[in-house]
Amino acid sequence: MLNRPLLSALKWLDRYLGRGSYPQIRRWLAPYQEYSYYVHAEWVQRLVSSETRWLDAGCGHQSLESRLQREERKIVDSAQLAVGCDGMWSSVSRHRCLTNRVTCDISALPFADRSFSFVTLNMVAEHLQKPEAVIAEIARVLDEGGALLVHTPNAAGYGVRLAQLTWQLLPQTVVYAPVRFLEYREPEDVFPTFYRANTRKRIYDLISTVGMEEEEFRFIEGRPCFYFLAPFSIIEILLCRFLRSLGRRDLTAGEILAVYRKKPVPNSSDKHYDSGLAALKQSVTS
Repeated sequence: MLNRPLLSALKWLDRYLGRGSYPQIRRWLAPYQEYSYYVHAEWVQRLVSSETRWLDAGCGHQSLESRLQREERKIVDSAQLAVGCDGMWSSVSRHRCLTNRVTCDISALPFADRSFSFVTLNMVAEHLQKPEAVIAEIARVLDEGGALLVHTPNAAGYGVRLAQLTWQLLPQTVVYAPVRFLEYREPEDVFPTFYRANTRKRIYDLISTVGMEEEEFRFIEGRPCFYFLAPFSIIEILLCRFLRSLGRRDLTAGEILAVYRKKPVPNSSDKHYDSGLAALKQSVTS
């Protein structure tokens, strides 16, 4: 247990030379940096309408960032249908907004063909051991013209590579401490990562084999890895600015945000697919 003077000193250091210093450093040196979870929420809101049949695959216990519960509720309520699925009932059962919830392996979705018009993979792709099977299943349950939104770490970026090296060199108990301190995540919310669908080329190769095409792609450059240590943060930002000047945003970006669209099948029926909403709602809530 830390004594009061030491605790006060640590709080002062964190405020002026740690996390508290980052907003000012960002304004000075990197105003272009974004928080990918907020950008992701804006894209979801833009892509969901009153006619949207939305599946949040691998939803866990929330679909948007923790501080965006009000926005998440608004988006869920605005959709024609909103369904969440996850492999862990302990997570999906306590989803804060979705009432239509299913426990399943997302590489074997229990839904009929063309059941949804919009599917999201929010920080899920990096955990997939067999991304080919998952992408094929998503393409199957997507209606023609339907969209897949992927939000995931950029495996080509230095941040992911540094994280992988850290996990390899340090014991898990040591790594969990800063994860809890910096990201407010408990060990049970940290899952194994494989990064088998986490570069622009790799995702494009996967989606192109199942009749989908890239509609929108964006590298998101967020806060530096060492944002909690002001001197290191400044050095990191300056190095990233140098790489940006060379056109290497693929190395500086921490996350990927992309929309992929399912291409219409030639000579297919013009009759709109009847997804059987009542039956689908009943199946996911039973």
